[in-house]
Amino acid sequence: MKASSDTAHSKPLSRESIIGLGEASFRKNYYSELQKKLIELECVNARSLALIAAIPDILMVSTPDGQITILNRPASQNSALAAAILDDPAIRSRLQEAVRTVWREEDFLSDDLTFCNQGTVYSLETRIHRCGADEILIMIRDMTSQRLAEQSLRHLAEKDSLTGLYNRRYFVEHLEQCHETPSRQFAIILIDIDGLKLINDTLGHLAGDEIIIAVSKILLDHFGDIGCAARIGGDEFGILLSGYSREEIQNKLGQTMAHIDAYNATSLTLKISISSGYSYHREGPLDTRMLFHEADHYLYQNKLLKESSVRNSLVKTLMKALEAKDFITEGHADRMEDLAVKMGNALRLPQHQMDRMRLLAKFHDIGKVGIPDAILFKEATLDEEEWKIMKTHCMIGKRIARESPELADIAELILLHHEKWDGSGYPFGLKGPQIPIECRIISIVDAFDAMTSDRPYHRAISAGEACRLIRESAGSQFDQALTQLFFTLV
Repeated sequence: MKASSDTAHSKPLSRESIIGLGEASFRKNYYSELQKKLIELECVNARSLALIAAIPDILMVSTPDGQITILNRPASQNSALAAAILDDPAIRSRLQEAVRTVWREEDFLSDDLTFCNQGTVYSLETRIHRCGADEILIMIRDMTSQRLAEQSLRHLAEKDSLTGLYNRRYFVEHLEQCHETPSRQFAIILIDIDGLKLINDTLGHLAGDEIIIAVSKILLDHFGDIGCAARIGGDEFGILLSGYSREEIQNKLGQTMAHIDAYNATSLTLKISISSGYSYHREGPLDTRMLFHEADHYLYQNKLLKESSVRNSLVKTLMKALEAKDFITEGHADRMEDLAVKMGNALRLPQHQMDRMRLLAKFHDIGKVGIPDAILFKEATLDEEEWKIMKTHCMIGKRIARESPELADIAELILLHHEKWDGSGYPFGLKGPQIPIECRIISIVDAFDAMTSDRPYHRAISAGEACRLIRESAGSQFDQALTQLFFTLV
């Protein structure tokens, strides 16, 4: 009965009673404040969701015992990567261990991870924060692009762009780090490419680069895995080795030379020759500066012993390359020599001039080994830029001749063999008697043989027609007196 009475006399449930404000607050209206708080909470929630969507990181939350939940939206790319990360047992275990460490000992922990997914290797940076009474926030940032950029910059800072070997800066720094440290069986090897300047001056820097790259590959094959191999100058290389005996180092150098010989056997034009020197430290504190100086001394000594023979060999190689470039007809040089000797005998030139003229007839065009085939073999008229390149063969020829004892005496004649009687020739525009007589004779016989032989840019004409054209150019291109003598001999 009492229960029924209590029910009858109980007050109706009010909004305030339902939300727990109690009778004491019956007269106060809290609805507007609650509505405001709800709106604020919704704004905070929306802001948090926007931040999660905007942050490029993978976001996860974990309980202290390692129950990890992904916060990123399911449709996002980060969510897919996050799921793949958690599916990896090793990565998941490492994250859980880090969470437990943060919970027990610290408020913050960072770590770097490497993760492979579908053939792509990711570099990840993790940051783990304690963010509440029973929650730990895990932030994972994909650092792959940044790490690759860092590697690229490190490569640029440490490696030579042409060869891929370490550069001089890295070599010197490595040498300084070793200075005065206790070491055993430490060696510095210095290697220099012989005649590279002549190759650059005659065949061009692209040919020189080809030699540099070839030597670099050979050095990498023999020393790349066992020491520090670096390009420390335009044509110079340095190698640092540790833990090898003198005999082993000499064997390595012998294998390197055998590799170079094998390369030369297959190369028709570009031959490699290197000089080398090394210094050796058996044990004790290391004086790298003294060792480098000693290796440099032995390198220079080795280079002096072979320099003249190397240059002569290189010139002979270029002579063969000239013969291989079939831009002249067979027998051209012999026919020129024949005509030139006849004119020289008629002029009663002394023997030394006759000898020079014979050599000039054979090698006046040796500089053409440095002219691209596309220009040498071009059937159409050369354009202005191509003609500029063609005219450099005189200077290239002089450089080659200077390096050979056999040709040094005609180096200046090779340079001047395209000068013309009226000063319209090249490279200096010399006039009349300023042009050596050997060059004036070669100019006439070369023009005659060129016109009466097939060339890429024209068909042969008759000897009579060639003589007519030469007569028309007497006094302008050719010496008049020599031209008249030539007609009496042909």
